[in-house]
Amino acid sequence: MHTQMTQAPGMAALRCGLGGIALAFIASSAAAQPPRADTDALATQHVRKASDEIRQALAEMHRIPGAFPAVSAVVVQGDATPLLFVQGTARVGHSGSVDHRSLFYIASQTKSFLALLAARLDETGVLPLDTTLAQIWPQLKLPAPADPARIMMADLLSHQENLKTDTLNFLTAYVREVPAADYPEMLARYTQARSEGFRYANLGDLIYGAALETRTGRPWQAWLKHEVLSPLRLDHVYSQSSRAPARRLTWNHRWDGQAWIAYPPKPDALMHAAGGLLASSDDMAAWMRANLRRHSPTGAPSAASFAIAQGPRAKAELSDGEFVCDGYSLGWYSCAYKNQQVLMHPGGYVGVVSVTLLLPTMDTGLSLVVNSDSAMEGVQLELMKVFIGLATEQGGERERLRALIDGYPERLARTVGKRRDAVQKVRADSAWNGWAWSPSRAQTRRYLGSFQSERLGRLEVVQGRNGLQAQLGAMQLSLLPASPDLFGASKSVLDAPEPFRYDEAADSLRWNDDTFVRLPSPNACADTHCGKR
Repeated sequence: MHTQMTQAPGMAALRCGLGGIALAFIASSAAAQPPRADTDALATQHVRKASDEIRQALAEMHRIPGAFPAVSAVVVQGDATPLLFVQGTARVGHSGSVDHRSLFYIASQTKSFLALLAARLDETGVLPLDTTLAQIWPQLKLPAPADPARIMMADLLSHQENLKTDTLNFLTAYVREVPAADYPEMLARYTQARSEGFRYANLGDLIYGAALETRTGRPWQAWLKHEVLSPLRLDHVYSQSSRAPARRLTWNHRWDGQAWIAYPPKPDALMHAAGGLLASSDDMAAWMRANLRRHSPTGAPSAASFAIAQGPRAKAELSDGEFVCDGYSLGWYSCAYKNQQVLMHPGGYVGVVSVTLLLPTMDTGLSLVVNSDSAMEGVQLELMKVFIGLATEQGGERERLRALIDGYPERLARTVGKRRDAVQKVRADSAWNGWAWSPSRAQTRRYLGSFQSERLGRLEVVQGRNGLQAQLGAMQLSLLPASPDLFGASKSVLDAPEPFRYDEAADSLRWNDDTFVRLPSPNACADTHCGKR
C-alpha cells in the first residue's frame, strides 16, 4: 500500500536524526517553564556566540556542492534577534535570492500551530478538547477495539488515538485533499486499530482538522488565520500556496550527485492540517517569541492556551543517548539536552528539512530550515545539540561542530550512494526482463486514458514529452517501458521504479496493491452505439 511513501515526514526526520532509538520513559518531564523576565549579560553573550558559530557553520556547509540551495536560520533571545541568516537560491536554475521575507515550507511544524488553535478553541468552547469522535460523527464505525466514544480531540493531537492508516497519510501527503465529509467512510474502511500509547503520525491532526470543519462548517485554515495567525500578527504564514506571493515562494530540492532536482511548492490540495504551512523567517521569529513568553500582542490566544498547547500529555520515549524526548503535548516534543529543557518540533518532506526548538528558561529559540534533504536530518540534530550546548556554555560542542562540518561531504556522499544503489538494485531485478522493451508511440497508445481505483481515486495516463506519464492527483509518475504491458513507475531518477502493469483482459492497471479500472471515454457510447437497438 505504498508504505515506503507514507511515513509521517516530520517523524521520519526525527527518527532518522535520533537513529530511530526508542528508550525507556525518562521520568522527569521536560515541560515548558515560564521564561525569566530578563536574561543576564553572560547568558546573552553565550547565545550570541552560539548564533555566530551556527552562522559560520551553515555558511561553510552552504559552499559544499549538493548541501542545500538556501537556508533560513533564526535565533531569538528576548527582544533581540542574534541570528537572522537567510541565504541562497529559492529555485536552482532561476534568478532570485532568498531573504527574511521568503517563504519556506515548514512541513510537520504545522502541528505546533494547530496545537495552539486547538487550545484556543477549547478555551472558547468552539471545540472542547474532550469532544469525542462519536460526538462529531455519531454513526462512525471504527475497527475494534477502537471506540469513537472514547477517542477525544486531545487524543488525536497527542497521537494517542490508537489508529493507524496508510491510505489517509498517503493521499493527503502526495495525492489530493480528502474532504471532511469523506472522513467517516475513510476511517471506517481504511484505518486499523493499533496498540495504545503514543505513536507519531499525521492521522490525528488530519482527523482533528476534519472534525473541526464538520462541527463548525469552516476549514481549519480559516480558523487558524482568525484565531492564531492574525492575533499573533503572523502575516507571512500561509496555509495555501496559491495565496502566497509567487516571488516569495521557495522551492524544495534533492541532489542526485551531480545536479539538483527542483520540486515546486505544495499545491493547496496537499496543504493539510498535519503539514500545511509556509512561513517567513521574520514570522518564525515572532512565533518563537510568542511561545517562549506565552503571550500574544493582541491578548489572544491567552497564556492559558499556550500552556495547554505546550504541556506534555504522552510519553514519547525517543532518544539517541544524548538528546532525550520523553514527552509530547498537543504539538511539541518535550525534550532535554545536557540538563537543558527543550520544546521542539521537526518537519520534513521531499526536498526540505526544518525544526524549531525553544529553550523556555533562557527565553531563547532557534528555527532552522533548508530547502533540500541532502543528509540534513542528522545534521539538523547535531546543530541543535551544538546550539544548546554553546548557548549554555557547556564543553565539547565546538569540537562536535567542527567534526560535523568536516564529515558532511562524506555523509552527503553516503546518502547519494545509498539512493543510487537502491535504484540500481531494484532495476537489476529479473522481473523487469532486462528492460528490453522499446515500444513505439503507436504501441503505447492502448495504455492512454482514465482509470479509477476505489481507494486512491482517478489516474490519468497520458503521452508526455519523454514517454508515458501517470497522473494521480498531484502525483506524477514517469512510466519506463520494461516488457510488454509492464512499466517501471517512478517519481524521479532518485526513486526506485515500482511495477506498473496493464491487464488487457480486464482493461485495468495494477500499481503495487491497487487496481485501476479503465473509465469509459466521453465518446464511448457514440463509438459503440450503446443503448441503440
